[in-house]
Amino acid sequence: MSLVIAEPRKLDWGVLLPVLGLLSFGLIMVYSSSAVLGADRYHSEFFFVKRQALRLLLGLAVMLFLARFDYHRLVPLAPVALAVSVGLLTVLVVLGGAGVRGANRWLSFAEFTLQPTEVARVACVIYLAKLLDRKGDRIRSFRDGLLPAIAVLGVISLLILKQPNLGSTIALLVTGFLLLHLAGANPRHLGMLALGGALLALVVVLRHSYMMDRVQGWISHWSTGADVQGKGWQLHQSIVALGSGGIFGEGPGSGMQKFFFLPDPHTDFIYAVIGEELGLVGTASVLAAYVFLFLRGLKIAGRAPDRFGFLLAAGLTVSLGVYVGMNLSVVTGIIPTTGLPLPFLSYGGSALVVNLGVVGVLLNIASQIKTGIRTGPAERKAARKRPGGR
Repeated sequence: MSLVIAEPRKLDWGVLLPVLGLLSFGLIMVYSSSAVLGADRYHSEFFFVKRQALRLLLGLAVMLFLARFDYHRLVPLAPVALAVSVGLLTVLVVLGGAGVRGANRWLSFAEFTLQPTEVARVACVIYLAKLLDRKGDRIRSFRDGLLPAIAVLGVISLLILKQPNLGSTIALLVTGFLLLHLAGANPRHLGMLALGGALLALVVVLRHSYMMDRVQGWISHWSTGADVQGKGWQLHQSIVALGSGGIFGEGPGSGMQKFFFLPDPHTDFIYAVIGEELGLVGTASVLAAYVFLFLRGLKIAGRAPDRFGFLLAAGLTVSLGVYVGMNLSVVTGIIPTTGLPLPFLSYGGSALVVNLGVVGVLLNIASQIKTGIRTGPAERKAARKRPGGR
């Protein structure tokens, strides 16, 4: 891996351009998908898009700050961030938060709401990157290497499950699993971890009726006796929206599913609205932007100045990719409904700000890469003495 420090503050347009494109398009689609709902509930068709615009400005400020914040300084902050995340999740579990459809996922402070899970998933990645960087080759040992990482993932996952929030738990565990793989963990140990996670998910689904309803609705959709008027309603309306769009769509703002047919058209199912109004051309363009961003993030990881930078960039990129993959899989009926937003497009506050913070960290790592120069043992040894080095 190349190892040098480039001139600071260099912006990676390969990251910025798809993100800015998705953000701009997201504002348009949030308005299109929420105008009817906003007018009906809040007497303003601009209610949701105005709130989204304010959160977007906050997120951009966070992104620019972190783009200038040396990612090596995250190393001493990682335990603090993890502790704060555990504290917020614990408060949410003990005191309860804003409940939606059987789950408590938000803490409310006057007019401000915070989703601790969004903060926790990034804090967990930062801490794991620090931990795995320090462990080095010891990660192949179960007790000395893998077990501490599993403990961190386990604590965060159990607290998220208590909300309950199975979708975010699965996303976190998949991200952690892939990060452990990239760090060099023993495949046999990872197989055991994957099996344990699958059994845990099964138990959680069986214990919560609303989760079972989602699974049964998903199964019924693909069976001959699809329950399109009951448990399969949401998925059925999503498929109808995607199918009715055809190649070029019904036209911007002309979709019908957002007229109280499709639940959450501006949040979890905004991709379905895109499919109805802009057709295959619109959905394919969005997917292409995500693929480009994901590949760019992995390229930054592969060329990061040090192992911590590699693990951090890879973990954050994979986390974004998992959220995108799970959301699109839900909308297209590949997996049951999970309640995960689509990064940079869905309406939301915590997720948008946190995801833009992730982009800021990736920009900072990219700014410290200098192409065409490879380092030898002396430079690598010196780099280990830097903050964040092993």
